[in-house]
Amino acid sequence: MPSDKPTQDPPEDHSEDQSESPKPQVDLPVEPPKSPQPQVDPPEGQSERPQPQVDPRIQARRTGVRTRRRLRVWISIGVITVLAAAAYGVTQSPLMDVDEIEVIGAGRTSSAQVLEAADVELGTPLLGLNLSGPRRSIAALPWVDQVRSSRTWGGKVTFDITEREAVAQIPVGEEWALVDREGRVLQVNPVRGALPVVQFTPVPQPGGWLHGLALPLLVVSEALIPVQQRDIGAISLMDGEVVVDLLGEGRAHWGAQDDPHGKADALARVLAEVDMSCVEIVDLSIPELPALTPIDDCS
Repeated sequence: MPSDKPTQDPPEDHSEDQSESPKPQVDLPVEPPKSPQPQVDPPEGQSERPQPQVDPRIQARRTGVRTRRRLRVWISIGVITVLAAAAYGVTQSPLMDVDEIEVIGAGRTSSAQVLEAADVELGTPLLGLNLSGPRRSIAALPWVDQVRSSRTWGGKVTFDITEREAVAQIPVGEEWALVDREGRVLQVNPVRGALPVVQFTPVPQPGGWLHGLALPLLVVSEALIPVQQRDIGAISLMDGEVVVDLLGEGRAHWGAQDDPHGKADALARVLAEVDMSCVEIVDLSIPELPALTPIDDCS
């Protein structure tokens, strides 16, 4: 007979059908990156690694090498110092000073004037002697055109002078000033010389310069030097033109400044071949064909 007791299901076997439920994930703490540790120098007197012991003989050899190097440096410095002192001493000794001063080429200018202008004393050390100043002082002398200087280690200083040449004389009161072709006043003489006469003012003291307007007159005067004794009078400017006075009433009109020597030769031929007593003007504008203008009513 069936029992009235409720039947019970047998217990479930969870051994095989039981599945593992997922376990909750737990975040593990992450260690922060390690920062590099600063390197600390070992205390003074200590080294990271033990230094190997140096053989005393090697250490002594190294010390000797360094000592010899320092010694050679000091010896070199001493030698250079001695040589420099010796060289300076030689330059200041009588072996390297001015023993003689020579003047060459001075004619119108005396040697005494040159030496006074140069102002170089005997016994002056040659090394460091600047001769540009003496050259400028000598060149300021009226007759001096160019100055060259030289020196020798034997103690000789030489000044080589090139002098100017006078091409005209200009009346200055009762005296006569000699002038070169560049307008330099060279000298003032009490009497008239043989050079052509130029009329021009003002005239500065010797060593000074005439105004530039006088230069054409000086060019003509230089060209007339070979013929100036043939009835040649004064040379002057008339209305801006160079005029040469001739003895009597005549005069020569020079014209342009070209071919001064050709015009001087043409004037010399006219003076030698023509009776100038009835000639008023000799036009030298064309030296190959000088034109003559006669004096009116001249027989």
